[in-house]
Amino acid sequence: MTNRNTQITSGQTKPKTRINKKRREKTQSPRDIIRFIGEVDRPFLILLIILVCFGSVMIFSASYAYAMTWFKDSYYFARKQLGWIIGGMLILAITAKVGDYRLVRKFTIPFFIVAIFFNLLLIFTSKFSLEAGGAERQLVLGPINFQPSELLKLGVILLISWYVTVNQARMKTFKYGVLPFGILVIMIVGIMTMQKHLSGMIIICILIFVMMFIGGTNKFWLIVTLVVGAGGATILANVFEHAKIRLMVWQDPFAYMFTEGGKGWQPAQSLYAITSGGFWGVGLGRSNQKHNFLPEPQNDYIFAIICEELGFIGAVIIIILFALLIWRGFVIAKKAPSRFASLMVMGLTINVAIHVILNIAVVTNTIPSTGITLPFFSYGGTSLWILLFEMGLILSVSRYSYLSK
Repeated sequence: MTNRNTQITSGQTKPKTRINKKRREKTQSPRDIIRFIGEVDRPFLILLIILVCFGSVMIFSASYAYAMTWFKDSYYFARKQLGWIIGGMLILAITAKVGDYRLVRKFTIPFFIVAIFFNLLLIFTSKFSLEAGGAERQLVLGPINFQPSELLKLGVILLISWYVTVNQARMKTFKYGVLPFGILVIMIVGIMTMQKHLSGMIIICILIFVMMFIGGTNKFWLIVTLVVGAGGATILANVFEHAKIRLMVWQDPFAYMFTEGGKGWQPAQSLYAITSGGFWGVGLGRSNQKHNFLPEPQNDYIFAIICEELGFIGAVIIIILFALLIWRGFVIAKKAPSRFASLMVMGLTINVAIHVILNIAVVTNTIPSTGITLPFFSYGGTSLWILLFEMGLILSVSRYSYLSK
């Protein structure tokens, strides 16, 4: 009887065996698996860290005068933001390292239902709501307060990614490629209208339209959807009083600096800040408009302070950093190991792009003011955590991209 451990002699050829790919992966050692999957996309991570660090510096620079005036502590906002950044980076690291897009897909429907529940809770239960800027958009649950619309954005991205993956072959039809999205838009518009959250409505509706395009909806129906959406937006702008006022202010903010409740003051001061910055800026920390001229400069209008202190060149550098981050997100989506993962990454990346484009457009008075934050720069804790969690999902998918190779 031949010993099974006998070596093959030089005159013999080793028989070729066809090893099943899944079986080969199962036989790898845990160390091989970690080494095989463990690398995240480094360019995306580096760009993300640069933006977060840059944002923290600008929050301190933009906020210290306002913080000293109202809280007698120039480090008030910077200290809180630094704590949120540390917590957010921990969330990013955990999500990127242990996140699994297949698990995310399984919990898509429950997560979307929870997001809807929190938004309805905000609308119908004033006990848990916090008013800000004339609208109740903050949900208060014990020591935590956040905008449930941020969860809804993520929920919509995951839901559409799942739906398109399941119905990929039928996306060209009206029944599967248009009708469900129309129902979703009606639901979103209703929820955001009751919250008086115009910016949330705009962002989510744009997200839905872009993901319909990526998902393969027939171009004819996309054009019809765009026309219907434009008509609906026009109707809403003329029905709601606050929307009409914003349109009036947008046309000439300087004319409404001392009328209509001073609605034109913030966009006018933003334009003053941008124009005074010039090409090189007045210097980091030397902004004049943040000294009680531009209201709450660490929030939605922080880009105006960036333009004033760092000038045109600083604004361009930030735009380039965001453009590179968005480009790298699309690269990760292209290499993603599954259709769901690819759509999810593209949706999360597009969400960042929409925020950046609309925020800069608002600050420069290119479009009416809508209260849209600048990712990684605008002050806020729970919104930053949700954003870094989303970036962690993108990095987690980049780990699995190596498997497809």
